[in-house]
Amino acid sequence: MTESQTRHDNAASKEVRVLILYDKPEEFYGELQGRFPSVKFFVCKTYGELRSELEKVKPNVVLAYKFEPRPFPRDELLACPSLDWLSVAFAGVDHVVPWDENRVVVTNAAGVAAPEMAQYALAAVFGMFQGFPEFYRDQSRKRWNFKLIRSARGATIGLVGLGHAGQEIARLFRAVGLNVVACRARPEPSDVVDRIYTFDRLNDMLAVCDATIVCAALTQETRDLFNADRFSAMKSGSYFVNMARGPIVVEEDLIKSLESGRLAGAVLDVTRVEPLPAESPLWTAPNLLITPHTSSEYEGWLRDAALMFSDNLERWLSGQPLLNRVSSSRGY
Repeated sequence: MTESQTRHDNAASKEVRVLILYDKPEEFYGELQGRFPSVKFFVCKTYGELRSELEKVKPNVVLAYKFEPRPFPRDELLACPSLDWLSVAFAGVDHVVPWDENRVVVTNAAGVAAPEMAQYALAAVFGMFQGFPEFYRDQSRKRWNFKLIRSARGATIGLVGLGHAGQEIARLFRAVGLNVVACRARPEPSDVVDRIYTFDRLNDMLAVCDATIVCAALTQETRDLFNADRFSAMKSGSYFVNMARGPIVVEEDLIKSLESGRLAGAVLDVTRVEPLPAESPLWTAPNLLITPHTSSEYEGWLRDAALMFSDNLERWLSGQPLLNRVSSSRGY
């Protein structure tokens, strides 16, 4: 039995101290206190105060949101000797890896925004088929520029990643009558898509897809996954959406693919540097729509992530296995 498992099993027999790392916890703090009257909750509202708060509070559990433009305070959190469980209130854990799984359990909030991410994906893809970005540019120039739109009837949508968000995206696209295929590390079939491709056959999938949506975790395997070779393998005139992590895409290669017409359009909700600098060539790339990392952040998501954490805290207190536990080696 690992040290983290021992601590988990003993959680119900000792005082549980939870530190919430967020600058505006008012939306959910009272609800957590009301649900767990025996748990002691504390709040740290700045990254700069975190080290001293960890030393003072000595938490068993930390619920951590990302809220400052500076880097996520991974080192301070993982160095805390009292910490048994780090619950990150977001899906990606690339800001946290690596960690000692024998000492600390890490969970994420994967799935909390899956319906909203599916809605974003549907809007992004159908918006490109309908030509909305081009029509908006014409409107800004006061130009009535009639053109025929592309029909998505019979289109094939390819997903890179099939986690909580990917499965919800697949269900939504299939509900409107499109074909959906997916690429993931595991070869097992899934009933939410028509076909599974493994990563060694990603190019085969790209060649048949009318739109490709990236919703995979950032890992060593997916970093720079979409480079010049991948874009060359994509079906000519297809669309591309990245709503996962910016470093999965080599942005210079994406721009070249848009400029050459290989890609008919793209939507990026994430970029390698965020916020995107004003001097980035992405701003002026042809047929590219950029949104500021909004696909998973909707009105009320802070409270929903806290509620997901509280359900897991119930499991922690009763010694049950935690949901959404992530692996340091795999990043998901």
